[in-house]
Amino acid sequence: MKSVAHNCVLFFAVMFLYHANAAIPRQASEAPIPRKQTIAARADRGRTSSRPTRTKRDVWFPEDKDIDQAMPPVAAGVACPLDRVLSEAAKRIEELVHNVDRFTATEVVEHQSVDRSGRLGPPQTRQFNYLVTMAQRPSGYVNVDEYRNGGSEPEQFPEKIATVGTPSLVLIFHRNHIKDFQMTCEGLGEWHDQPAWQVRFEERRESRNRISVVDLAGSSFGLRLRGRAWILDGSYQVARLESDLAEELPQIRLRLQHQEIEYRPVPLPDAKGLIWLPSSVELYMDFLGHRFYRQHRFTNLKFFLVKVQQTLGDPRE
Repeated sequence: MKSVAHNCVLFFAVMFLYHANAAIPRQASEAPIPRKQTIAARADRGRTSSRPTRTKRDVWFPEDKDIDQAMPPVAAGVACPLDRVLSEAAKRIEELVHNVDRFTATEVVEHQSVDRSGRLGPPQTRQFNYLVTMAQRPSGYVNVDEYRNGGSEPEQFPEKIATVGTPSLVLIFHRNHIKDFQMTCEGLGEWHDQPAWQVRFEERRESRNRISVVDLAGSSFGLRLRGRAWILDGSYQVARLESDLAEELPQIRLRLQHQEIEYRPVPLPDAKGLIWLPSSVELYMDFLGHRFYRQHRFTNLKFFLVKVQQTLGDPRE
């Protein structure tokens, strides 16, 4: 068996997806299938905390990155129509699922390990041809499959730690899954000089299907997340997401998982509108003694409409 340090897949935001390339036990079920982050477990148990005690070794992770350290400023005296914001954001997510059969991109992964002194090491880079497919099941849940040339197994990534599932995190605003989160509107803020509603979310303790999961050596560990979303006023598109652990996971010494995802509009074919897709991800991770900073950048984004896909004939031999 390979060591924990060299056989890890981190799956993000996959509560209702099926990832065909992941080395994870699968069950045939109409229930949501978690997308996971992979790590091995120990049997030790302990108290959890959403804010681990910082030491000098933690200087590589800026303290103000934690979503609850400081709330970004919002306009004074502006009431937030939370129900409307969530309802309209859910419509945008449904439009994404209904209009997009698949999209492609060039993905560049840049990884920096952190040494015992808290210093970032030299960057390691990987580049992939990247494909994502989306399909809604009769039950209403969404399958999101992710493919890379060379595969999405840990061996394809720096330190043999795979990070996958980015396109699924935004699906927390899908109408079938909002119920798994406590949502609070903080007010009207800004995103790239555009007015945007700031919504804080936190997964409910009683939720059975975690949006982020760690899988390691056949074991799965659901992570409870808290985070903040910037939802554009007017269009109600999710433009940015940040997330942190709502509590640590002592079984795998998971102290930190901070994600920042930026989205950007991509024109639909035939000038039929815009669809917002991930453009970049930043990730800070600390588990089982592994500490690293990683970026995913997506360029050359292109997608195919379901209607276009349905008119295609059989591929030529």
